[in-house]
Amino acid sequence: MPLHCTRQNCRYSYPNTKFRYTSTEEIKKIIKSLKTKNAHGFDEISIKTLKWIAPSVSSPLTYIFNKCLKFDSFPSTLKYSTVIPIFKTGDKLNMSNFRPISLLISSSKIFEKIIYTRIYARVVLHKILANEQYGFRSGLSTDNACCTLIQEVLCAMLTVGGIFLYLSKLFDCVNHKILLSKLEHYGIRGTFGALIKSYLMERYQRFALKDKTNTVNYSNREFVKRGVPQGSILGPLFLYYT
Repeated sequence: MPLHCTRQNCRYSYPNTKFRYTSTEEIKKIIKSLKTKNAHGFDEISIKTLKWIAPSVSSPLTYIFNKCLKFDSFPSTLKYSTVIPIFKTGDKLNMSNFRPISLLISSSKIFEKIIYTRIYARVVLHKILANEQYGFRSGLSTDNACCTLIQEVLCAMLTVGGIFLYLSKLFDCVNHKILLSKLEHYGIRGTFGALIKSYLMERYQRFALKDKTNTVNYSNREFVKRGVPQGSILGPLFLYYT
């Protein structure tokens, strides 16, 4: 994921991210924007259920999340994820033909969205991302990338060369220390830096698999040493900085 990594850009000292609390109205808006799904994580509360109870939980969640923002801490109870395998294609006996999906706690996505809006506003304000970054950006897609590539090739005519790279399991390979260092360079330090570090560290996940009787079997919870949660809101944003 490209950043503006010019010499001038790397020497520039970015100011700290401005601290801003959330509100009940923001919480309600975020809950409404989430995709309605019946799947649930460790808390067994789906997004669909969360939308039903939004009027009752928005105010308590506002209080809790503002406390978390004040004390630079991402709640440990929101760091548990359940990984399930989704079959893609090919031989079902080959595990590489399954894609792992992380089921996160529903309320954690709300807090992630709060953090996301503040960091992404900074990304836009300081023009941190390169224009060639199309993935995971609002209003842009791989179609835009393809159109740009075709236009460049047509303009170049006969003098065309290309190197195409595929990064396997990108979400699982993010080094936390490197990521936090880059975030600090771009001004995500102090209160927000500590909050992001709290979000990344001491996360746990378990594996869930249905047997022939449709009974769900769970593995023991294991500590996550690297990577960002797949299916999370902050995960794709952090990939910009790696």
